[in-house]
Amino acid sequence: MIPENRPSGALSRWLLGLAHFAERRHRAVLLVVLVVMAVAVGLLTRIRFDPDVLGLLPPDDPEVQTFRHTLELFGALDLLLVVVRVPEDAPLAPHQDLVDRLGRTLEGMDDLEWVEYRLGDPEDLLRAFYPRALLYLDAEDRDEVLRRLEPEALEARAEALRRQLTTPQAVVAKNLVRLDPLGMSEIFLRRLGEGRGDLGIDWASGHYLSRDRRLLLLLAKPEGAAQDVEFTRRLVSDVEAAVESVRGDWPERAGPDAGPAPEVALGGTYLTALDDTELIRGDFLVNAFTSMGVVLLLFLFAFRRLGLLVYAFLPLTCGLMVTFGAAGGLGGVLSAPSSACAALLVGLGIDFVIVSYGRYVEERRRGVPAEQALVSMTGSCGRAVVVGGVTSAATFLAFAVTDFTGLRQMGLLTAAGILACMVSVLVVLPALLAWSESRHRQRDTVPNLYVHGFGAHRLVRASMAHPKRVLAVGLTLTAAALVLLPRLGFESAIQNMRPEGNRGILVQEEVAHHFGSNFRYMMMVLSGDTQAEALDLASETAQGAAPLVADGELYRVDSIASLLPSPSRQREVLDWLADARGSGLDPDAVRGRFERALEANGLRPAAFAESLDLLVEALSATEPVGIADLEALGGSKRLVERYLRPDGDGFKSVVYLYPPVDKWRREPPPALEVLEARLGPGAELTGVNVVSRALRRQVWIDAVLAAVLGTLMVAILLWFDYRRIRDTVLSLVPLAVGIVWMLGVMAALGIDLNFMNVFVTTMIIGIGVDYGVHMLHRHRELRGRGLEERVAGLAETGRAIVMAAVTTCVGFGSLALSHYPGIRSIGFVAILGAVSTALVAITLLPAFLVLEPRDRG
Repeated sequence: MIPENRPSGALSRWLLGLAHFAERRHRAVLLVVLVVMAVAVGLLTRIRFDPDVLGLLPPDDPEVQTFRHTLELFGALDLLLVVVRVPEDAPLAPHQDLVDRLGRTLEGMDDLEWVEYRLGDPEDLLRAFYPRALLYLDAEDRDEVLRRLEPEALEARAEALRRQLTTPQAVVAKNLVRLDPLGMSEIFLRRLGEGRGDLGIDWASGHYLSRDRRLLLLLAKPEGAAQDVEFTRRLVSDVEAAVESVRGDWPERAGPDAGPAPEVALGGTYLTALDDTELIRGDFLVNAFTSMGVVLLLFLFAFRRLGLLVYAFLPLTCGLMVTFGAAGGLGGVLSAPSSACAALLVGLGIDFVIVSYGRYVEERRRGVPAEQALVSMTGSCGRAVVVGGVTSAATFLAFAVTDFTGLRQMGLLTAAGILACMVSVLVVLPALLAWSESRHRQRDTVPNLYVHGFGAHRLVRASMAHPKRVLAVGLTLTAAALVLLPRLGFESAIQNMRPEGNRGILVQEEVAHHFGSNFRYMMMVLSGDTQAEALDLASETAQGAAPLVADGELYRVDSIASLLPSPSRQREVLDWLADARGSGLDPDAVRGRFERALEANGLRPAAFAESLDLLVEALSATEPVGIADLEALGGSKRLVERYLRPDGDGFKSVVYLYPPVDKWRREPPPALEVLEARLGPGAELTGVNVVSRALRRQVWIDAVLAAVLGTLMVAILLWFDYRRIRDTVLSLVPLAVGIVWMLGVMAALGIDLNFMNVFVTTMIIGIGVDYGVHMLHRHRELRGRGLEERVAGLAETGRAIVMAAVTTCVGFGSLALSHYPGIRSIGFVAILGAVSTALVAITLLPAFLVLEPRDRG
């Protein structure tokens, strides 16, 4: 038998040499470590944080590509919202004046492409569009027009105008009434209002005003991208300064009775991106320092030695700094999942320290000299550390197969960090212990060597004393977990990737509440070689979706038809007008009858001359409304761009389809997919729910593939270490059973899988395999010894495993502080996995090992 302090094998001999080098050259080793850490700190400042949630999704997925391209093309995400809150019962006019002044101030900012805070002067809108108002009519409205133009109706309208113009409210509405005495503008203004979605219009002023009159809204389109964090930070700072400047002269302009200056809040994509960046950075720091602090306290509790905190802190910190310093040096950009890496590495990296130092304490308490204890720690136990570290890294490398960018980055970064922490512990910890021993020898003192087992040694001893009972209980629990597995659900809402407490999202939700919009919609994207083709498809889509609104499958349909009827629809109206004129609807005759009705009611026809000219022009229309007609009217060009854009050699139009609240969150209505198929290859349905369904299929494929690949890599690495299939399988038993227990507990507690925590199974392969590896390595080392010695040795290893599991839980537990629900779920599920695999490793595995015939005695 090979002596315990002289392990065999190339790896063991290399580790033995490393232990001797670190022991003899510990001062030089520690000096180099400090220099490396100083360089890493400088590189850490180069790390940037990416707030783009869509960047976490598979970039090559067709559904994701369609969704991203549609958002980019129509600018659905690229707006800065400025909200002015109007107190209850407060006068509206001063607040509208503030909006006008703020709007003009923002229009002068170089970083803003345009600012929109009122639709325009209603009188200008009427003059521009009244001649084409009839082209917006459907068949029912056209019949209503004919009824309004009948002699009796004209006389009744003239009498109603006389009464209306004698009321006190007539001072406000006089100009609009004179421009549109027959009320034809109701159609156009309603249509134009629909073109702003659910953003209500105050037609007396043209401002964007919520229906409850509590919010005024400004929309701004910045020049740069929201994900350009430096641009966004400068933009938000400048806009906030402009807001404070305008609010500053509120008392002088609003008067003493207007109350305090109104609250103004910013929201939308740019605030969301900025807050996401700060939240990711904050989560990164909080997770790292919280997990590090609590882990060190646990380390102090377990080993009862204050100076030992340095032994845990320095190797772990060195590994973390090298990892993230290298990421910064390579121009690393961390996403939301990657911000969790620090906590993961604290929880995983401390395991190497615990197992190694636990073995050192065990040897020293047996009376072994410090030099020989270091050899046992680095030579024998170090082999298990290397195998455990490499297998853990390999499973995180399995994340490379997933198309989910954020998870792939997290896996690769964590794998690199595990290896860095492993190397750091193998080099730095022996040097620190050698330095400590030399100091104690100089002072003629003995170090305090203690390890708290959290009752693990009792569990190991009990399991080995009653192996059959323990295995029977384990089998029963495993069967119960398998029975519960079908109850495990999957939450596919992408919203779980969004952080909580983001100002941009909170303000957007406030706008949605007050304006009656849910800001959640699907989009039918229509492609045509010409504008006319795209517009006709949009009209056909809107007509085809209308029955779904009546059936309650959709809440609302919003298309360019509200601004610009399709060419075919306009041709139908023009043909109707031509037929009507041929059947006696003479525009000049209508004008004459109305003038006579006005005179009969004491009103001067000359006061309505402009409106009557517009009416005659409308009834005489022979040409359709075109895009150029709409774009000629200032802000209407931006309204058109909401629905129609050139794309390559053709055009794309989009129809917004709003589902009811809390309906169709995970998938689109089947009827919409039927409509999509009927529209042909020029139609594509997209939206968050469409993407969610596609990703739900992809995530299962990627998760299973990553888990299988991770397991295969671990099995191969273990076989290279053991060179025995039996021992390889035994090391994987705690892992397999622990994962089943973890999933069973999730099902029992009603915890669903989601896009993020579904990959925890692969992570647990990297975490849980270490426990079985350490236990089996110690068992192989003690093979041939007496039963009591083997029980004692496995019990000591069990102490280290439980301590490692506890610190891993603390590391993952810090993720509960994350603002991202998906990341919090990763932490909770990983805790279940770590506890389950550790419990199996110190109970079922020892019970099975003691039953082996050759190991009895």
